[in-house]
Amino acid sequence: MEPAAALPVLSCAAAAAVEAAAIGGEAGRSFDLMIRAAANLAVRSARLLRRPARRVLVLAGKGNNGADAILAASVFVDEGAEVTVVFAQGAPRAGQPATIWRRFGKGMRVAAAATLPRLARSPFCLILDGVLGQGLRGKPPADLVRFLRATDALQGLRVAVDLPSGLGDDATGPAFRADVTFSLGCLKRPLLAPRARRFVGRLRVVDLGLTFPEAAESCSTDAVLAPLRRPRAADTEKRRQGRLLIVGGSDDFPGAVLMNTLAALRAGAGLVTTALPRTLVPRAATALPEAMWRGLPTDRRGTLATTGWARLRPALANKDALLAGSGMGATAEAFLRRLVRAFAGALVLDADALRPTVVAAARRAAPLVLLPHAGEFRRLSGRAAGVAAAQAYARRTGAIVVLKGPLTCVTDGKRVTHIPFGGPVLARGGSGDLLAGIVAATLARRAELGLDAFDAVVVAATWHGRAADLLGERQGEEAVRTTELLAELSPALLD
Repeated sequence: MEPAAALPVLSCAAAAAVEAAAIGGEAGRSFDLMIRAAANLAVRSARLLRRPARRVLVLAGKGNNGADAILAASVFVDEGAEVTVVFAQGAPRAGQPATIWRRFGKGMRVAAAATLPRLARSPFCLILDGVLGQGLRGKPPADLVRFLRATDALQGLRVAVDLPSGLGDDATGPAFRADVTFSLGCLKRPLLAPRARRFVGRLRVVDLGLTFPEAAESCSTDAVLAPLRRPRAADTEKRRQGRLLIVGGSDDFPGAVLMNTLAALRAGAGLVTTALPRTLVPRAATALPEAMWRGLPTDRRGTLATTGWARLRPALANKDALLAGSGMGATAEAFLRRLVRAFAGALVLDADALRPTVVAAARRAAPLVLLPHAGEFRRLSGRAAGVAAAQAYARRTGAIVVLKGPLTCVTDGKRVTHIPFGGPVLARGGSGDLLAGIVAATLARRAELGLDAFDAVVVAATWHGRAADLLGERQGEEAVRTTELLAELSPALLD
């Protein structure tokens, strides 16, 4: 991967140590780091708002988190916003936070902590939480507990700086309830804890250019997409861009395999062949003429007939990747077992192919990639979905597991990479079918892209999530269609 394509998951204490070593005691470097963080926070918060931030509320403590929030708010002051600052324990009087407040707090109105109930009566465009930072241990003091509880009634887009106030290594008690959290520098481990889920909201990570040691658990960044941003080789041709076979669909569920195919085409696969019930071929070929289509026989239930898989045997020999499972129905298990047993390339299983007997039959696959959501993971493994459970299952099966959820993760049993992109805009039917097509296409192209299998899957999942973010930023999260995400794949590489 390219440098800075992944950032580690660290405890707050370990992250603070890396930051201190990077600063090296130089106040100027510390200030540069804070400016970088604040500018990123302001830009990304504005994108989420999708409208001018006319009224901004800053909740500030006396430390660096409060200073980060004030610096970010100063960007909105320059743009004409009305900014109100509420200090949880009074304004900072010493150190760099005090200097930043004196220098950048101009044009901001200060309101007392006691006025929070009144401030909650009318909505703000944006609320920046910078009360407590990563140094918190145990429960916050009683006055801060009362302050944090009073913030629950505030209305507006709620953004936590670094981590919601009240979370931290070994921290207990209440915390700020954020709509989105921007973890600065790396991904802080407390943000992944079960107790954090109701406070963190959408999790995003801000790369500040710090240098970290390599870690087994990390998160992807926008830089992971660098292989897709390089110009294609001038002498390339379609076979070098990946030969992909997609198998899926049924009379009852024709849409999923079409979304697989559309996503694979948009993700750059050079040759895409899709096998599906022969009754669906005329409509499919008309809708997506760029793909090649193989019609297969169906049984009386409208699912692919078990004997039909043999018609695909000749096509398996020259394919770089195979994607199977979408829209096939629960009765296609025997077909799938025979199909995957015969394939020795990169195999992606999704939806109805995510069954223990099918995974067991895929012994020749190299690599084997599984794309379960929480329910499918339980069906596969018998365990509740979670990072540790996904790691254990990946080790047991030799697969790369993409555990889909609010924070998707990719693991091969040794490495874990979280994907801090996407979010609620993906909570609609078909988003997983698009991901499957993008993953399969990227795997089919991995030699041309210079990626190993694990990195190819991380690239694909990040690309899918980044496109989802752009869709939400441009059109909102409500009145969109799932397939509109694909139009953002190209902008995601330019943004």
